[in-house]
Amino acid sequence: MLSFKISVVLLFFSSLVFAEQDEGKKLFDTGSCLECHNHEDFGDEKSKIKMFKQLEARVQACQLAGDDELFDDEVHSLSKYLNKDYYKLKK
Repeated sequence: MLSFKISVVLLFFSSLVFAEQDEGKKLFDTGSCLECHNHEDFGDEKSKIKMFKQLEARVQACQLAGDDELFDDEVHSLSKYLNKDYYKLKK
């Protein structure tokens, strides 16, 4: 019974993680990111972004400068998507 409960909790947690990443991709695809950037700009080895918090701060600054009005959780989801697909930073 305990292993079943653990499995349910793990399944629930993993579905939340994937939902957050899907939301980040949707925000990227529908947002104004590519109006100022191209795909090559993300995760550039010469990037000054070395930590996840820096990436999140950059996303926050970009959304303020652009036409996107994102909530903090959306900035976090978008940052997680960019990190997963482009930056590969350790948290």
